[in-house]
Amino acid sequence: RTLVLPERGPKSRRRTLSWHGSVGLWAALGLLLLSATGLTWSRYAGENIGSVQDRLGGATPTLAAELAPARGAGGPTGHEGHEGHEGHGTGTAANAPATDIGLDRAVAAARAAGIDSPSISVSPPADGKGYVVKETDTQFPVELDAVALDPADGTVVDRLRFAEYPVLAQLTRIGIDAHTGVFLGLFNQLALAALALALILLILWGYRMWWLRRPGRPVARGTWRRIPATLLLPCAAATALVAWFVPLLGVSLLLFLAVDLGLALRARPRSRYRARRTA
Repeated sequence: RTLVLPERGPKSRRRTLSWHGSVGLWAALGLLLLSATGLTWSRYAGENIGSVQDRLGGATPTLAAELAPARGAGGPTGHEGHEGHEGHGTGTAANAPATDIGLDRAVAAARAAGIDSPSISVSPPADGKGYVVKETDTQFPVELDAVALDPADGTVVDRLRFAEYPVLAQLTRIGIDAHTGVFLGLFNQLALAALALALILLILWGYRMWWLRRPGRPVARGTWRRIPATLLLPCAAATALVAWFVPLLGVSLLLFLAVDLGLALRARPRSRYRARRTA
């Protein structure tokens, strides 16, 4: 109980420590998920995560919106009558743009093909590709199906259902949406706000505990040597793995170790000199 629930005794360092530990334990779960989902789109760690995901067969599938050569030949297609695209054709029948059904009919064709979410995005045809109509509702239940349509007659060129995504791809998509606060709407945003408040309180409680125990003694250098090898080696291996997987974290850890080693080498002659004077 004292681990998961804070104490309610009189104000003291012990009570602050209890609140810091209990709130920190629950907040750590959310912060871990927040860190993991945030790393998926980071520059370096995200590339490593993407490589592992691809090897496990969990890559996010893509929609094939390219038109057949017969449809896409003769220059850009699907621009006839659109503002700002006049003059692409040469005036000959061979190079004339294909017929475009227009946005309204494209949306109607997508609805008939199963795109039934009220929230959608439509990409007009360009560069030999057809219309792309995607569902954009990331709340629960997730509706992210998509279809590619031929701009000439609205036939379905390709279809991609979210239910057909690999499990890892689905979890990645949901994790990113939860990270940004859109997966479960208001509930998701309130949970993120509570997590942010918990982090602020943890910092304040940490400073309060430091203030109540001042001046205090720092941890003696070399204390880590007392840790049993059965615990130290797995922790070191796990740290090295995380540092390799998240390069910026690894660089900061190496920098910290270099500074700490420099301070230790600098303090060693002083400690020897003091020991000689005492002797």
